[in-house]
Amino acid sequence: MPVLKQSDVRRVFSPEFKWQIVQETKERTLSVSELARKYDVNTNQVFRWVREVSVGNALWVRRAKGEVDTPAASTPFLPVSVRTVEAPPVLHKPAITVSFRSGHQLVLHEATPGMLQQLVAALS
Repeated sequence: MPVLKQSDVRRVFSPEFKWQIVQETKERTLSVSELARKYDVNTNQVFRWVREVSVGNALWVRRAKGEVDTPAASTPFLPVSVRTVEAPPVLHKPAITVSFRSGHQLVLHEATPGMLQQLVAALS
């Protein structure tokens, strides 16, 4: 089983820790690279945290400032009334389909008994 080194594990920093480092960059007593070495953090990561604070919409920034996470505004529903509508009855109109060996088809819509008699007589 392989052993994980310290460098193989992703570190997670608290919002308060990030906020503290960003505030120290604003004091300008130490350079960003010196702060990064002091806290054992990558210099690029410190610059990213500074940029996120300047934009101000990162979740960790809101938490570090003590702002309450506001849930997304729910979309109000419009009141509606639902009523059942009876579907009109389906009236089946009689139709006769005759398929010939050639592949042609003859469809007689609204066939009546008299039409059926004529069809049978013609095909006999």
